[in-house]
Amino acid sequence: MNNLTFKQYRNIDLSIFALLLVISEAITTVATNVWFDAQPVAISTTLVFICIVMMRWSFGALIPACVGGLVFCIASGANPEQYLVYVIGNCAALSAMIWFKIWGKDKIRGSYFKTFVFATSAYVAMQLGRWLLSLPFNARLDTLLVYLLTDIISLLFTVVVMMIMRNTEGMLEDQKAYLFRLQREREAKAQSTVDEYGGYAQ
Repeated sequence: MNNLTFKQYRNIDLSIFALLLVISEAITTVATNVWFDAQPVAISTTLVFICIVMMRWSFGALIPACVGGLVFCIASGANPEQYLVYVIGNCAALSAMIWFKIWGKDKIRGSYFKTFVFATSAYVAMQLGRWLLSLPFNARLDTLLVYLLTDIISLLFTVVVMMIMRNTEGMLEDQKAYLFRLQREREAKAQSTVDEYGGYAQ
């Protein structure tokens, strides 16, 4: 991290992902409202950012969960109830972190099946969270089905992106573990150089 502290690195990393989410979510929401206004479909990038940040920072994913919901509501002209449903409801996606306890992040990243289960669990949990929060506003049981089906393209997008990124160096890796690994690799390389030339002092 050179001159950056771990906290600074974390804050910068989360800020970059939040900025990318704001831009992409605003574009996809406006585009969906314009091009698919008459269709029961929604396209959102929030889930994929939640999943990526969960893998990198665990509970740091609360930031894209709330930011994504906020941007969606602003861009779609939501009412006050929808702000509650989407901003807070999105946070339920973090319950997918239970797989970190069961499998661990490395095994999730290393398996297509486990990556799929992780992303799908986050999606289902997020829709459940939205639905539960919408119950006081006269939502019904079939409203859950509407949430699940309307946003299905976002799940497909998330799964594809996660599958691609799982082999990208450090992208879906816990960042503390990743930085420690890089440090160990640098130290091992430096030691091998010393061993190769028989030490610096002769």
